[in-house]
Amino acid sequence: MQAKLSKVAILPKFLSSKKELMPLSLFSFVALGLTPAQAANSNIEQVTIYQGLASVTRALPINGSGEQTLVFSCLSPYIDKDSLSVKAANGVNVGEVSIETLSGEQAAQCQYQGEAKVQIQQDSLAVINAELEAARLAKAYLQNLTKVTQISTDGTLANNARDLETQAVSINKRILEIQQRQARAQDVLNQLMVGSATSTQNSVTQVSVRTASRVPSSVKLHYQVRGAGWEPTYQARLNTETKQLNITASAVIAQQTGENWLNVPLMLSSVNPNQTTTSQLPHVERLSLYEEEQAKLSRYAPPMMEAAPVVIVSARDSYGDASTPNMAPLPSFTVSSQNKNGITEYRLPQRISIPSDGRRVRTVIDEQSGSSKLWIRSTPSVETAGYWYASAPFLTPAWVDGSLQLYRDNNYVGQARYGYQALKEQGIGFGIDSNTIVKQIADEDKQGDKGAFNRTQTLTQIQAYQFTNQHNRSMRLQVLGSEPISRDDSLKVTITHTPPVTERDWNDNQGMVAWEFDLPSKQSKVIQSTSQISYPASKNLSVN
Repeated sequence: MQAKLSKVAILPKFLSSKKELMPLSLFSFVALGLTPAQAANSNIEQVTIYQGLASVTRALPINGSGEQTLVFSCLSPYIDKDSLSVKAANGVNVGEVSIETLSGEQAAQCQYQGEAKVQIQQDSLAVINAELEAARLAKAYLQNLTKVTQISTDGTLANNARDLETQAVSINKRILEIQQRQARAQDVLNQLMVGSATSTQNSVTQVSVRTASRVPSSVKLHYQVRGAGWEPTYQARLNTETKQLNITASAVIAQQTGENWLNVPLMLSSVNPNQTTTSQLPHVERLSLYEEEQAKLSRYAPPMMEAAPVVIVSARDSYGDASTPNMAPLPSFTVSSQNKNGITEYRLPQRISIPSDGRRVRTVIDEQSGSSKLWIRSTPSVETAGYWYASAPFLTPAWVDGSLQLYRDNNYVGQARYGYQALKEQGIGFGIDSNTIVKQIADEDKQGDKGAFNRTQTLTQIQAYQFTNQHNRSMRLQVLGSEPISRDDSLKVTITHTPPVTERDWNDNQGMVAWEFDLPSKQSKVIQSTSQISYPASKNLSVN
């Protein structure tokens, strides 16, 4: 059964003021003749993070039978109240759902729950520390015993030695096990202390749900809250000797919702809820005539641009180790992904803690690798240099655009932007190649004479570049150039390339040309382009 908020369930304005006699939950109980239910800490069953907001599902148990009111306390003050919904199992009747905002002393009481958890964990850690101290005292006693004990006969010497050895092994194992428990308990305590210190809010949200059930069950509360987000980041590593390319995709997560998410199941979604959800209708032109003076008075207002959603990001690496022989296998942190008609969901296998302090938490969500094609690309008219490029046939459109860290032969060479379409068409650049020498050897502009009886004039442009391969092996070169495009029937363009170009309108870019060739080690090659432009002498040439 599912219930959503109705207008009847929302707190009236006169009750939400400072002069109200009692909070909503207590008011509802008295008016209905019910016993107020104690607000319990609800369990977080699922958190799904989008760009800029998160969906949270919490659960509270129904103990016993009959009619009662469950109170979801200490919720974020940034909850989207319209997104609230309640679900219960069959056999559970759900009545009205009330929501209120608590402030001042009532909000401060939510901090006591976090402090109580800290105290409980501190007590647990103290017990572990006491156990560790006792084990160390036992080990010290055993070491002293071996020094003061006098063995009288050869027969008892071997037996006593074996007994002492067995006891020493047992004590050492116990100390190691207690130290591991101590480390885990300390980590939990650190997270609770950070969460308790950063969770103070001026106000909190409280949701009350009226239920009726004959058997114990549970009720789930689902809502959306702003202040959370994740952003993908990628690392591309290229080995130029083996031509192997590896790309690791990671998620950088953070939240400042006012709720501390400690040890919760987490899922990341690639969908952006801030985008528009409907397509636009075509513009219909309506024609009319106007006087020339009216045209001078009319002005076009610049189009308004939508504000980009702000996504909070964060960074803390998460690594896994290989399992050790004769020991239990370590947990796997491999993220599972699912594509739902263009929406990719990443489900983390481990529970994760993200306090509401904006800290950056990072985890690997995918990894792809394979053999790549390598080449050196140069655009000599822009820069006399060559750059490493690699193809990535395994790229997937399911990956969201994000920052891309680039490593070539285990050296960090810079940063780019991961965009599937651009990288698929143009390849991934891995920085400048100092072993490819590019030199301009000709750059001439010749203007034709314009006499009294000459009705046309000409402009001849000559550009030539030399490419030298200083590598110890043959390299594939790709040289990009351009051809002038005429936008006037009376303007004629004639172009000659030496050698001929490999491709015109490169990657569907009009006017771009490309040469591709293998350049042997320690050898050079010259590329020359000559363009002749003819146009009427009565006109001037405009280049844009």
